Amino acid sequence: MNKPTWLNKQVFGWAMFDFANQAFTLVILTAMFSVYFKNHVAPEGYGEYYWSAAGVITQVMVIILAPILGALADFSGAKKKLLFITWLGCCIFTASLGLVAPGSLWLGLTLFIIAYLFYASGENFMASFLPELAPHRFMGRVSAFGWTLGYCGGLLCLAGAALIVSFWDEDDPTGYRWVSLWAGVFFFAAALPTFLLLKEKKIAEVMPQGRNYFTIGFVRLAETYRALREYRRLFHFLSIMTVYFAGVQIVFWFAGILTQELFNFTPAQSGIFILQMTVTAIIGAMLTARYQDRIGTKNYILIMLALWTIVVLTAAVVAWLIDQQRGQPWMPWVVGNGVGLAIGGIGTASRAMVGLFSPQHKAAEFFGFFGLAHKLSAIIGLTSIALARWMLHDWHYVVGAGSIFFIIGFVLMLGVNEKDGRVAALRNEKMFQRKLRQQSLE
Repeated sequence: MNKPTWLNKQVFGWAMFDFANQAFTLVILTAMFSVYFKNHVAPEGYGEYYWSAAGVITQVMVIILAPILGALADFSGAKKKLLFITWLGCCIFTASLGLVAPGSLWLGLTLFIIAYLFYASGENFMASFLPELAPHRFMGRVSAFGWTLGYCGGLLCLAGAALIVSFWDEDDPTGYRWVSLWAGVFFFAAALPTFLLLKEKKIAEVMPQGRNYFTIGFVRLAETYRALREYRRLFHFLSIMTVYFAGVQIVFWFAGILTQELFNFTPAQSGIFILQMTVTAIIGAMLTARYQDRIGTKNYILIMLALWTIVVLTAAVVAWLIDQQRGQPWMPWVVGNGVGLAIGGIGTASRAMVGLFSPQHKAAEFFGFFGLAHKLSAIIGLTSIALARWMLHDWHYVVGAGSIFFIIGFVLMLGVNEKDGRVAALRNEKMFQRKLRQQSLE
């Protein structure tokens, strides 16, 4: 079988960072550390509140750092070096989470926040390469390929984590501490091909006189705000994404806790549930690669938002049935398959949309804004689940209330004009290239 024209060494190297990234997302964030943190590190009954607080703190710090890092990448033309630094930092601090002993609340919070800052910064730098790798007609497929490979990496790392934990008794937290070391080593080894295969186009803007790397990021925020009309299609989409990703962030941050509280799962059952969810996330990303370009990225996101709404409401109903002792053992596993398909599809399509709306010379900055949308959505999601838990008490009500994010997101997405967004990005890139040619002639 002939290889697709868009699948080359560059794309494969780039996708391997996705492959490594999911080791952190699924093992540290989604599964093992949230379970360990809640059951063994935080005081009993307060785990979800401390976990929410840690999440909000990390998001606020990334929001502060993102303008500086995005501008630094755009003006230095050194995204790959910055990616290397963030990757190395994430590997070290992810592995160091194994130092967190039961009851070591503040050490756990500190190390997790630092590890997440490196992870989130690297994720933004990695995503900003997307417009350089493929023309518009292939960008959706490249994004879907990376996302699919990413969930394959997450599945492999999760399987290793589950194997490690199985060597200890269920009440012994030692296995969870070794899992952190495993995730750090996996992240290190899996992302190495990225730095060997991925090349960087040295697209760098000229630093304005009187500015430096530490101030230009916030100046650029103001400049972008003034140019909001020029990039309004991208920011319109990012503001909408902030709404519906608030619901997704609840699942990412609380998967381990939710499965235990909703379905009365043991930690071992939660691990198997997330493994299954990851398998179907791979299928969801593969389906996105096949159909997204045919029916349009916007239309695909609308389908995924409808699926998310159904899945979240179904999870709430299943949890209620189990609470009333009317549920069947197979019901939660059906919900898990739906969650996996929805995660695989929405993440792939949303990142592709940002790539389609971003001119190449502003890719790092605009994917920085993509990161900001993610962080704001996480703050909204984490705050809402903490408040809902406090007010509603029962977890099935809390989860059911989360469907509002996807319903509102679906309605708002109807107003996104995908064609105009693509055309505007291409027009801005042509204007920039014309400006560079004029400067070279002068």
